[in-house]
Amino acid sequence: MLIPLFCVMLTYLTVLLGASVDNNNSKFVPAFSWNYINFSWPSAQTMAEFGYVPGEDVIAGIKIYKNVIYLALPRIKPSSRVTLASIPIDANKENPLLSPYPNWEMNSGSTCDAIQNVLSMEIDKDGIMWVLDARRVDNNTDCPPKIILLDLNDGGKIVDSFQVPDDLCPHRGGCFLNDIVVDGDFAYVSDTTSSDPGIFVYNRKLKTSWKARDKTMFGDPAAVDFTAQGVQNQQLSHVNGIALCCGKEERAFFYMPQTSLHIFSTSNSVLKNRSVATASNLHNFITDKGTKQGQSGGMICDTEDNIYYGILPLNAVGKWNVQKPLETAAIVEQNDEIINWPDSFSIYDNYLYLITNSISKFSKKGINLNDINFRIIKLQTNSKSYVYC
Repeated sequence: MLIPLFCVMLTYLTVLLGASVDNNNSKFVPAFSWNYINFSWPSAQTMAEFGYVPGEDVIAGIKIYKNVIYLALPRIKPSSRVTLASIPIDANKENPLLSPYPNWEMNSGSTCDAIQNVLSMEIDKDGIMWVLDARRVDNNTDCPPKIILLDLNDGGKIVDSFQVPDDLCPHRGGCFLNDIVVDGDFAYVSDTTSSDPGIFVYNRKLKTSWKARDKTMFGDPAAVDFTAQGVQNQQLSHVNGIALCCGKEERAFFYMPQTSLHIFSTSNSVLKNRSVATASNLHNFITDKGTKQGQSGGMICDTEDNIYYGILPLNAVGKWNVQKPLETAAIVEQNDEIINWPDSFSIYDNYLYLITNSISKFSKKGINLNDINFRIIKLQTNSKSYVYC
């Protein structure tokens, strides 16, 4: 009787979560954890000058290259100062101190040449980090948003810097460039700006940019209300998570508003063609792939055409092979203890790394410094990042 009863319970759980459970035995394991974020301060004077306050910093973005983990720390609270940092992959697993990257001066925010406010970045196969210094949804900086390219093989030397045009993303009007994927000389960026969401396209070679706009890039009011980590979300949020998958001639590009259950797709050839991407009939080149198990922040595609995405209200991560219908997507793991606000992903050395940061609680309630509030967890996938397609 035990086996039939187990099967009934598993079937019930699957229906409850709204999708199948991945039959892969691999699960997420903790890699690093923090009660609160602190840094390798060169002196007490530097700490005082930066106005450091324990518990005011949050990790929101992760990418890994040559055994170094790079982390984005958006300046959500006024006292937060360091916005791009790193730790070696073999650092202490509990409360490791972060080092500002590429240095303290670039994190000072003292001039508009310094890095101001980073939420996301990507590292291409040549070791160039594309940094989105473009979160302007608060009053923590008055500098124009930028895309900065740093050479990780040359100590983080700036090799390019592009100021985002104000008519595409006004820095005094809540410009919010959110997530980034890289496609050769192109970058595609989710623009979550509340007044004008879309997909921001940057051509590094030509040093120019444009924005693709469509109604599918707006949040769905019917999906606004959900609860994550005990915090009820009632705010409409637009296009957020994006992913680029492999392809021989064309590559599929996927996006989803955070306030939505849908994933949409188009082709990279559409986004690369300025006249098509900015045309009024762009909707004709967009496909609704269907619905998933819950609202999501970030996602990533690997070299096997698998998209991994967070499921915020379930404290879970989903997996979808894009060669199959979205209805076949499975839940990799649901874990109320270690998967809290799963958002930013990186794939490195056959592992999927994920930041979980309870950011909704951090932003609205604050954190208890005695609790573990931030984690990097990892899952064995035996695949590589899409940048190596």
